[in-house]
This record gives sequence, structure tokens and C-alpha cells, in this order.
Amino acid sequence: MNKNQKIDINNNNFSSKTDSSALSLKKQLIYVAVFVALIGLTFYAIISQNKDLTLAGFINYVFSLRIGWLIAAIGCVFLFIMFEGMSIRYIAEKLGYKRGYYDNFIYAAADIYFSAITPSATGGQPASAYFMMKDKIPISVTTITLVFNVMQYTASIAVIAAGCFAFRPEYFSQFDGWSQTLILLGIIFQIGFALLFAMLIFFPNIIKNCGEGIINFLTKIHILRKRRKKLNKLYTMMDEYSECAKIIKKSPIIIVVAFIFNILQRISVMCITYCVYRGSGQADSSFIDIISMQGYVLLGSNSLPIPGAVGIADYLFLDGFKDIFADPVNGEIISRGLSFYICIIVCGGLTLGRQARLVFKQRKEITG
Repeated sequence: MNKNQKIDINNNNFSSKTDSSALSLKKQLIYVAVFVALIGLTFYAIISQNKDLTLAGFINYVFSLRIGWLIAAIGCVFLFIMFEGMSIRYIAEKLGYKRGYYDNFIYAAADIYFSAITPSATGGQPASAYFMMKDKIPISVTTITLVFNVMQYTASIAVIAAGCFAFRPEYFSQFDGWSQTLILLGIIFQIGFALLFAMLIFFPNIIKNCGEGIINFLTKIHILRKRRKKLNKLYTMMDEYSECAKIIKKSPIIIVVAFIFNILQRISVMCITYCVYRGSGQADSSFIDIISMQGYVLLGSNSLPIPGAVGIADYLFLDGFKDIFADPVNGEIISRGLSFYICIIVCGGLTLGRQARLVFKQRKEITG
């Protein structure tokens, strides 16, 4: 689809969530407070369970890391953001709205930041949509772009699950029962989402009829209110996926390219663990070993709607890498610190900077 073939649908799915919700200062403060509390509890649990962990020991561990591998790990953090931006840019360009690489980097940063601090990652897409619409990308194109991108994200997670069990199936048995349950839940949820997306695109009437039936039933037994509003949301969602189906039929290559960018994004964040492992001077486990184990951790991290999977990802890492890392606790703190906490700080800073720039620009236009 070229620039003269811009899609045009009536869609207000994100318009009510941007200024008043996704970027609401009050809600951000609440989310950040909960987020910080979870981080505090996580670190308390790690420290209390590892009496040998000290600040001096952690500092020595950091300075003992090989600088080349540490730089590579930091580079993977930026690749993680960049590949999502590339996916968004490619999809939007195919819909006729090409924006600069830095602009798309901001869209990705906003998604990553708000996804991390909000339950079930509900704030990510509205935040990205806010900045995309500020750059004069229509709501319809914005919605389709982000919906299509999250579809490829889900597909990439499902493929990673298959890869983990294909290359290192024995690693699953090395986790304890709690971790195995989380991993299986993560797989079930991701496969379920993938099937749902496929049904929405290829069998929309089935989903529509099921959705209407569930809404009507829940309304009848007084569990759900505002039946008409819920039905309108269902019909809006169906319209979005209908447009996705049209795009796929007109340009199927978009699936392949967007999927590749999403796979590369997942691999880039998983590579951070490998870089830290090699940076610590270890080399007994191969690249496939480390990536596969980190893949299991990633799957389990997608099992529960906790902001940023805080606590869950840490537990899974310590459980999975306890026999691989010579110092799993410090290794986890560095790996998770780079792949998540530093990444969130960078994304939050970029998001805040773009928002401040927009506010300054608006005030300048008002004052003349």
C-alpha cells in the first residue's frame, strides 16, 4: 500500500485514552508508586534469601565484568527499543504514513515505559497512540498499526516458546514446580492470544457472535452493566481487525517483516543475559543454552498481569540460572537491571522529554 492508498475508517478506540488516561499525571504517579513498591519488595526478598549478597560484593562484581561485553549488553537495550520502533515505522509506512526513525523510537519508548508500569501492559498502546496522533497520524492508521504490531509480538512469543522446547526441552525440568506452572501459563496465554487474533481476522463472525452472546448473558444475570456500550466496544474491535485482514490480503509481506522485527526485539533483550554471562568470564554454556533458558524466563514472565512482571521475572531467572551463573544473584541484578530497569528509565526519560517538547510547542503557539 503506497502513500496514495491511506486507509480511512472511523475509529475512536484510542482517542478517549490518551490525554485523559495514558498520560494522566495522577494515574502515572499511582502506577509508579505501585511499581516502585513491587521493586522494593522484590529486592527485599532477594536480599533476605541471600545473606552473602552485599553492596561491596555487587560493586566488585560490576567492575569485574569485561567492558566489551558490558557495552554489548547496553547496546542490546537500545536495540530492544529500536526494533519495536522499526516495526511500528514499517507498518505505518505501508499504510501511507512514514515518519522519522527517531519519532518511531519515541513511539516504542512510550509503549515500553507505560506497558511496564501499568497492569497487563494496558497503558502502552494508548501512550504510543498519543504521540503518533500528535505527529498527525490519523486515529485509524494509529490503531491498525499498533493492533497489528501487538499481533506480531504475540506471534513472536509463541515462536520463542516452540524454539525453547525444540532446542533445550530438558531445561524445563530444571525449574521448580512454581516456575513450571508460570511458564505453562505463559505459553497457554500467548497461544490463546495468537489463536484469538487469527480468529478475529479469518473468522470474525464467530468471535462477534460469541462476544455478543457473552455480553448479553452477563447483562442478563446482572454481572455486566451498560450493555450497549460494551457491544459498541466489541463492534469497534471487530472493525479494527477487519481492517487488519484487508491489509494482510493486500500486502502479506507486511506479516513477515513486522514479525521479523518483533523476533529481533525479543532476541535482543534475551541477548543481554548472554552478554552479562560472558562478561563475567564464563563460557561453559553456549549462546543457545543461555538464550533458551532466558526464553523460558520470558515465557513465565508473561503469565500474570503484574506491572513489568516485577518479582516473577526475578524469581524465574534465579531458579533457571542457578546452575549456570557462578554468581546467579549478582548476575540477575545486572541482567534484569539492564534489560528492564535501565530500559524503563531510558524510555521514561524519552517519553517525558517528548511530552515536555509538545507542551512547550503548544504554549509557544498560544503565546504567538
